[in-house]
Amino acid sequence: WKSSERCLINWVPVPEGLAGQGLPSHPGVKRGVLPNGMRYVILKNAMPPQRFEAHIELHVGSIDEEPHEQGIAHMMEHVCFLGSRKRERLIGTGSRSNALTDFQHTIYHIHAPVKLEDGRGMFLPALEALHEIAFAPEMLPHRIEKERKAVLAEMQQVNDMEYRIETW
Repeated sequence: WKSSERCLINWVPVPEGLAGQGLPSHPGVKRGVLPNGMRYVILKNAMPPQRFEAHIELHVGSIDEEPHEQGIAHMMEHVCFLGSRKRERLIGTGSRSNALTDFQHTIYHIHAPVKLEDGRGMFLPALEALHEIAFAPEMLPHRIEKERKAVLAEMQQVNDMEYRIETW
């Protein structure tokens, strides 16, 4: 017990008057709620110039799985994301996209130029791709099988001692 006392943290007391206050909000942040109940946050991004990011965060992850469903949240992330035709149309436009699933969330994001060289805007195509991924995915049998194999391969990759040591 004596040796563990060295690990205790002595927190600085909270200054008087701050205990009940929330964090100040950023003056450039715009928040709202769409008619369907979806909340959004918009913040102008100056860097990098002429690019934007669009993210959608779903509050669903592996915590929502039953024991016999383990891995289904990750599998759904793969099928929804990689099966999106609208996301595929962003390839070759200078856009990047990715997805992740953790314990409590599934997140999809797209980083894209504001406009293409021919003047076409990219906001709408990026938001349409995120909509398709999150709310209207195609569940095609060949895509499901392809992603099942990919998820199983990923599982094997992270299930060895070398990977665990490298990422610890």
